[in-house]
Amino acid sequence: MLPQALSGGASFYADGPRGFLKPSKSIKPPVSTVAAVSAPAIVQSPTAETRLRRLVVVSGAMTPEAIRDTILACGQTRTPVTMAGGGNAPAPMLSDLAALFGSTVTEDTQKKVLETVRKGMGSSAKPLQRVEVVGWLPSEGVMAVAVYPES
Repeated sequence: MLPQALSGGASFYADGPRGFLKPSKSIKPPVSTVAAVSAPAIVQSPTAETRLRRLVVVSGAMTPEAIRDTILACGQTRTPVTMAGGGNAPAPMLSDLAALFGSTVTEDTQKKVLETVRKGMGSSAKPLQRVEVVGWLPSEGVMAVAVYPES
């Protein structure tokens, strides 16, 4: 049926004004077709074919969220060793770590990295520090270790 022209003062509805009609269906905006860029997964152990490309040394006092953000940020850089949360990497430690970069990661490689960082970050003035792996970004070859001061 086609709409009819209204005559004179007649109401559109013969039984009186109804006010607003409730819609029978809600129209929602379409879901974005552009997929959000998902952050790479940070895992506790690398896959068998992962090669060590970058090392992130973070302070044990940092929050887990800050450590995660640092790992993701350092995965995009070209710097082999990044110190986050304060502290500087001593030159002897960097030269000892240089031999480990590019090698396939095994349990033995992880132990060597941890021991090198522990020795490099400690000194006779400061007590040796506890070091542990806090995450891996296997797709980028990024290993993150946290340094805790001994109490």
